[in-house]
Amino acid sequence: MNKSKKIVVIPFVVLGLVTGALAGLYRIGWIDISTSYTGHHGGLMVGSFLGTLICMERAVVIKKKLIFLIPLTAGLSGMFFVFNQPIPAKLALIVAGAGLASMFIYFYQKSKELYHLVMLLGAVCWLTGNVLLLVKNMYPEPTAWWIGFLFLTIAGERLELTKFLPMTRVKRLALFSALVIFFAGLIAPFHIWGKYFFAAGLMIAAIWLLKYDMAGKALKRPGLSRYSAVALIAGYVWLLTSGLFFFKGEMAGYLYDAALHTFFIGFVFSMIFAHAPVILPGIMGFAFKPYHPALYAWLILLHASLAVRIGADLAFNVDLRMWGGMINAIAILAFFVSLGLIVKFGQTKESAKVKMAK
Repeated sequence: MNKSKKIVVIPFVVLGLVTGALAGLYRIGWIDISTSYTGHHGGLMVGSFLGTLICMERAVVIKKKLIFLIPLTAGLSGMFFVFNQPIPAKLALIVAGAGLASMFIYFYQKSKELYHLVMLLGAVCWLTGNVLLLVKNMYPEPTAWWIGFLFLTIAGERLELTKFLPMTRVKRLALFSALVIFFAGLIAPFHIWGKYFFAAGLMIAAIWLLKYDMAGKALKRPGLSRYSAVALIAGYVWLLTSGLFFFKGEMAGYLYDAALHTFFIGFVFSMIFAHAPVILPGIMGFAFKPYHPALYAWLILLHASLAVRIGADLAFNVDLRMWGGMINAIAILAFFVSLGLIVKFGQTKESAKVKMAK
């Protein structure tokens, strides 16, 4: 994917993030006026934003001329949501889900690696959830499958990194077993006994990651390595917490909010905060890693505000929950603005170095 094609996709990523955040603020009570997209918080955040990012990350590796159409299609879903065209938006997400699955089939055929198979299952979960959204037209229907999409994708990426660690086959299989338990819960009747396997898979994987993931070793290194490790470990703690919520109670009301957002904000956005400075150079094609210690501020704010939100959920405190949700959104948006500024100043420095070398 050349630079011009990446630039075409980026505005759609931004659109998905901003409109998804605004829709979330509407749902939590901050915005009184409903718009065409305020009912599509989940579709915008999981599909138009996160789905597009993941498709872009994988399309860059394949380097085929037309492959950028997959992340572009995912990104276009956000525009359809904004212009009150939910059917085309959902169809775009289905096409993108099928495209992402085809990319992982390509990767698996080339490598036959277990982690590519795990990520393929994640893409299939996204595709399944997107189909359910179109057919059922109710956001609770695809939510567990979307969790499967992000969880299996991230777990597959962490499993991929274990090949650089002195790790036994038994330990790798232990993580894979947790993923199998999770997937069994996903395909079983969820509200009968499936949720217990679903939750157990999340919790076992979180404990495994806390014990064996390379983040523990990276804590000893300065700079970006330590920052990423802190974000990863915090995310694993939230993943464990999310599993406990899913295991504990009925998925309704404030407990449902707590279970979902410990996963989507606590776990998923921790992974984004950790990986963005590492992955962004490969996606955008520049040489330096955009890191500054100021990124810790948004990481701390994200987790502190999420803790407030979850505490408010458990205490049935509407006002405190609203403030926690608002600061969640501020932390996420501020992180990406800061990252953009770091990239801009970093590119300016790189250009200056090149000119001086000449």
